Amino acid sequence: MAGHWTAQQCCAAQDASAGFVHTSILLFQQCTPAISITAMASLVSLVATLALFSTTAFALPPLQRSATPVPPLNEVGPGLPPPPPGASPLIIALGVGSQNYTCNATSLTFSTNVAQADLYDVAKFINPNTKSSISTLYLAASTTPIKNPLRLDHIGKHFFSDNKTPNFDFSESGKGFLQAKKVIGVPAPADAFAGLRGQDHGAVDWVYLIDNGAGVSKQLGKVYRVETAGGKPPASCKAGEQVFVPYAAEYWFYK
Repeated sequence: MAGHWTAQQCCAAQDASAGFVHTSILLFQQCTPAISITAMASLVSLVATLALFSTTAFALPPLQRSATPVPPLNEVGPGLPPPPPGASPLIIALGVGSQNYTCNATSLTFSTNVAQADLYDVAKFINPNTKSSISTLYLAASTTPIKNPLRLDHIGKHFFSDNKTPNFDFSESGKGFLQAKKVIGVPAPADAFAGLRGQDHGAVDWVYLIDNGAGVSKQLGKVYRVETAGGKPPASCKAGEQVFVPYAAEYWFYK
C-alpha cells in the first residue's frame, strides 16, 4: 500500500474523482490508516454495490425497496419483537458517534454505558442487501476528511440525560423526540464489524427501546438499534477509567 496522503491530498482526490468507486478506493486505501483488511473488504463490497446506481461522484439515487421496509431482525437470534403488522418506520436514521464507558472499581470491567451520536437520514439507501455495510462505511469514514461520503442529511442527535436515559432529538428536522427505555437486547451478528483498529472489541448489541412514559416524547414511540458496527469496550480496565469507543448503527423509529 502506498504512503498515506495528507488531508489536503485526500480532498483533492475527492474533488478530481470521476466517479464514486474511484473516490472511495482513494479514500479507504490512502486516507484511512485505522482500517483493517477485513473492514476494507466490506467497504469495497459496498462501494461496488452503490456504484451500480451511481452516475457521478457521490450522486446516488434512492435504491429500490418495498413500500414498507422491514427492520432486518432475521439477521439475529430471537428476542427482538417485530413491529406491528403493516407498520411503516417513521424514520430510518444512521447514528455515528461513540459509546462511552466508565470502569467499575469493584469488577474492573466497563459497566456504566452512555452514548452520543449524530443522526442522519439514511432511509433512501436501505434495502435488503445493504445489511451493516453503511454503518461500517460511516464508522470508517469518521476517521477521514470525508466524514459523510453519501452526503446524508443531518436530522438529529442521540444523547443520554442523567447518565441513564437515552434521548433521540429530531427537533432540528421537525421529526419528533423520543425519550426511551431499553426493553431487550440481543448480540450483534457474528460477522458484524468489530470496530476500528485498536478499538475492535466487537459490535454493540441490537436493542429495542420504547417511550419511557415521562411524557416528553413527541411523534415517536419506539426504536430498534440494528446493523451495529463497533462500540464495545475492552474486557478489563482500571478503576475510574473512561473510554469513548466509536460506533455506528441504524435506528428504526416507529409511532
